[in-house]
Amino acid sequence: MITQALASPAPAWRRHLRGQTTSLFPVVAALLTILGAWQLAVVFGNRIPSPAQTIDSLVSEAAIGQLWGNLAISMNRFALGLALALVVGAAIGVWMGLSKWADLAFSDVNAAALAIPAVIWALLTTMWFGFGWLTPVVTVFLSGLPFVVVNIAKATRAVPADLVLMSRAFGVPRRNVLRHIVAPAVAGSTVAAVRFAIMSAWNGLLLAEWFGSTSGVGWRSRYWYDANQLDGFFAWVLVFIVVLVVADLLVLGPVERRVTRWRTA
Repeated sequence: MITQALASPAPAWRRHLRGQTTSLFPVVAALLTILGAWQLAVVFGNRIPSPAQTIDSLVSEAAIGQLWGNLAISMNRFALGLALALVVGAAIGVWMGLSKWADLAFSDVNAAALAIPAVIWALLTTMWFGFGWLTPVVTVFLSGLPFVVVNIAKATRAVPADLVLMSRAFGVPRRNVLRHIVAPAVAGSTVAAVRFAIMSAWNGLLLAEWFGSTSGVGWRSRYWYDANQLDGFFAWVLVFIVVLVVADLLVLGPVERRVTRWRTA
C-alpha cells in the first residue's frame, strides 16, 4: 500500500505548477543576464543610460501622456497590417501548396520578397504614401507576408497526397478537404509563420514610423534620438523589445502548445 501510494502520480495542479516553474526559470535567467550585461555596459560604457534612468524616462513619458497613446497607435497599425498579411499569406500559401502552377508563379517572387529587409519596405512605402497611417500598415503587411506564405506553403506540401486524392475520389467537397485535412496539418506551421511574421513586421513598423510618421513608437524613438537624449531613446527601445517578448511568451507560446498538443498525445 505504501509503495503504491509513493508510486502514484502527483495531482494535476502540482504537475501544472511544476511545469510553469520549469518554463519560468529560463525567462528569469535570461532577464538577469540581460540586466547584468546592461549594467556592465553602463559601468564601462561612455554614455549608456542605466536601467534606472531608462525606467525613469519611461515613467516620464507616461506622465506627459506620450506612452500609452503612441503605443496604442502602433499596436492598431500593427494588428491591421499583420491581419492582412495572415489572411492573404495563408490563402497564397495554401494555393501554392496545392497547385503546381501557383507554386511556379509565386515561389520566386516570394523568395525575392524574403530577401528584402524591412528598412527597404519602410523607405519605399514612405516614398509611395508619404506621412500617414497607410505607410506603417503597408510596411507591416509587406514585411510579414512572405514569411507567412513560405511557411504555409511548406506545410501544405507536407500533407499526404494520398489522403487528399482519396478524399477527392470519394467526392469530399474542397472546403471540407481544406477544413479537415489541410487546416490541422498546417496549424503548427501557422504559429511558426506568425512568429516570424511578427518579428519582421514589428521591425518594419518601427522603421516606417521612424521615417514616415508623426506618431507611434517609432516616431517617439526618433524624437528622442534627434534630441540626443539616449535615456528617452532607450526607454522606447525597451518598449519595443518588451512588446515582442510578451507577445511571444504569453500569446504565441500557449497557442503553439495548444495547436500541437496532438503530437504528444
